[in-house]
Amino acid sequence: MFTEDFFGRMSIVIVMTVLVTFSAIPLVLYFQRDSYPMTLAVITQLSSTIFLLLQLLMTISRLPAQGTAKGIEPRVTSVAGTFMILVAMTLTRPVENGSVQLLALCAIFLGTSCSIFCIYWLGRSFSLMATARRLVTSGPYSIVRHPLYICEAVFVLGMIISHFSLLIVALGVVQCIFQYRRATNEEAILRETFPEYEEYARRVPMLVPRFFGSPEPSAQQ
Repeated sequence: MFTEDFFGRMSIVIVMTVLVTFSAIPLVLYFQRDSYPMTLAVITQLSSTIFLLLQLLMTISRLPAQGTAKGIEPRVTSVAGTFMILVAMTLTRPVENGSVQLLALCAIFLGTSCSIFCIYWLGRSFSLMATARRLVTSGPYSIVRHPLYICEAVFVLGMIISHFSLLIVALGVVQCIFQYRRATNEEAILRETFPEYEEYARRVPMLVPRFFGSPEPSAQQ
């Protein structure tokens, strides 16, 4: 498990470093100008760079794995669920409409900002693969068991709006399917590794928050 975790970490670090670099270059060029008004597009680009950088840092400093899903399917699912929408962006053109792009930027910014908070809360237990490192049940994880995937879905929705076409809608749906499968893979290894996960799963919904009913006592992280 150590060898797999080490090489998996190195691969993710390399990919994330490339993505952070390509995301940061436009910002560096932009802020080298004499005047740089903080538009929503710039703020969204900045939040996306922070999101990628945070994933990189948490991957470097993550805790040792206590359990990892077996087989090739969980790994393919995790990679596809993470990067498919980025590939879809390169295959489609943005919609040439200012109002549509503004709506898309708002969704992208909201999804990215909330994702940053979720990854920050996960801390060193963050992992792209279906891996058990530490059970986190507080904060956003006391509302639903997979808040990060909900936030990422808002980001994907923004990308679909921005590059709206039949192809990107289809790829967005496929990514959501991969993300759901990724969540079930994670739940399987968490149940296997942490006996207390069963009680947590009974108390906290998977993806849709409970807006009605008596509040449950919060669990400790």
